Amino acid sequence: MKNEKVSSNDFIDVKTLSHSYILGLLWADGTVIFANNNAKTPQIKHSTKKEDNIDFRKIFENTGNWGIYETINRGSYTKSNNILQVNWTSNRQLGEFLIKNDYRDKTKSPDKIISIFNDIEKQLWFRGFFDGDGSVTIIPKGHHSIAFTGQKEQDWSFVKSLFDEIKIQNYRERIVTSRGGFSSQIRITNKKDLLKFRNYLYNDSVEISLKRKYEKFMLL
Repeated sequence: MKNEKVSSNDFIDVKTLSHSYILGLLWADGTVIFANNNAKTPQIKHSTKKEDNIDFRKIFENTGNWGIYETINRGSYTKSNNILQVNWTSNRQLGEFLIKNDYRDKTKSPDKIISIFNDIEKQLWFRGFFDGDGSVTIIPKGHHSIAFTGQKEQDWSFVKSLFDEIKIQNYRERIVTSRGGFSSQIRITNKKDLLKFRNYLYNDSVEISLKRKYEKFMLL
């Protein structure tokens, strides 16, 4: 589908698992913006490290012809000016669908978008969200953890609901400080629960995933 136009209906109908994965990735690292005050067609953008986009780009190309450009990350959360790649499309119907499902106010719990998925689509949405906003630390004979980080006022009820569903009970919410100020985090450090979460994310093919994060998690 590399040379085909990005179809809004394919995302609305969740045509493939690549579509549900990208919807999770966009909840993590995506934006829905208008070029100016007079613009009627939203732009949908996904920003990521250049090296990670090797994997992401293949998945985006499964769903159509997304544009791509490079920019410099000069935000307050970064130690150095890193090169980012941005996958983007301008699509009014897809943008309106995302806006209706709260993609311009992601401090909310994404209950609207999650409600449209079946179980495997939901799993791939969470894998995309984890590949965007999740972190994994595996130190042999040392500390192990996964964490999601969001804005200080982030509603984590959707993550807690998933944890309850897969019988993870030992997790912690906390407010952390960084160069950019305060943020909210939910994390797991218990190995038994880490394995439950890993098995949930990767219980089938890992072709649709960020390989470095998967490989690191598999060290547990």
